[in-house]
Amino acid sequence: MAGGTRAEGALLGIDLGGTQVKAARFSPSGEREAVARADSPAREDAGAILEALLAAARELFPDGGPAGIGIGVAGVLDIEEGRIIQSPNLPALSAYPLRNRLQSALGGVPIRMMNDANAAALGEFHAGAGLPFRSMVLLTLGTGVGGGIVFDGKIWEGAAGVAGEVGHMCIQAGGPLCSCGARGCLEACVSGWALVREAKIIASRNPASPIASMTDLTPKRLAELALAGDADVRALWEKCGRMLGIGIANLMNLLNPEAIILAGGLAQAGPLLLDPARKAWEMQAFRRAYVSSQVLPASLGEWAGVRGAIQPFLS
Repeated sequence: MAGGTRAEGALLGIDLGGTQVKAARFSPSGEREAVARADSPAREDAGAILEALLAAARELFPDGGPAGIGIGVAGVLDIEEGRIIQSPNLPALSAYPLRNRLQSALGGVPIRMMNDANAAALGEFHAGAGLPFRSMVLLTLGTGVGGGIVFDGKIWEGAAGVAGEVGHMCIQAGGPLCSCGARGCLEACVSGWALVREAKIIASRNPASPIASMTDLTPKRLAELALAGDADVRALWEKCGRMLGIGIANLMNLLNPEAIILAGGLAQAGPLLLDPARKAWEMQAFRRAYVSSQVLPASLGEWAGVRGAIQPFLS
């Protein structure tokens, strides 16, 4: 593929995550034409991760290279240098010159890298639930919590490119320990791993709880238990929802975006999570803030980040 012809302006979008590599081929106008996915070699060396990206490019562009590649990746990035400064999900890529290595292997194709939550925010803003708005915040509620802030069609990256890390704003002083090392972060209170952690505490205190005998302890199973009437698990979701609502209220008061869009697996819990969240943000946010900021579900699903990654080539 290196040195080959470019595929009539077609673009390659990649979402490089800790569990999967998702990729798609897009037309020059941003229409998705084909997709590919593979397990992420996140715990292997940098060479294996590079090869996974090259394999996606070969699968989607068998007869010629893309005109441009956009990559969304979890972590703190040096956008100018095209490298990852820090990524808990992709430790082998810390300080690795990913963009330069990929460019060398693909004949110098232009490559843009961005944080994965920022990519998802751009995807929803330009092609999903954010289309009607000029400003929005995307919250990704999954294993962790991420965020992306869009104003007038542009990602707000801050002075050093780390703006939007809403998962690490403190909502409970002295609260649970977060993976970042701080306490009381939104992610430590409202995330897949936080829910599972609290469920295990319930099981340790009450061996008769259905949780104690579960081997597949996931947010989905916990939602099923809550909907089936388990009072302890329902209270757990109530607490999680309240914490989410406090986080959303902070965003409403601080940024007052036209929309706050919720994505990720936890957002699929619907009223179980959102009813207590709504009560909390209506208590914590100024009324003028919450009536002017709509809270909506994302519409692009798992492909938002892939679509958003190519946006710099379309703008």
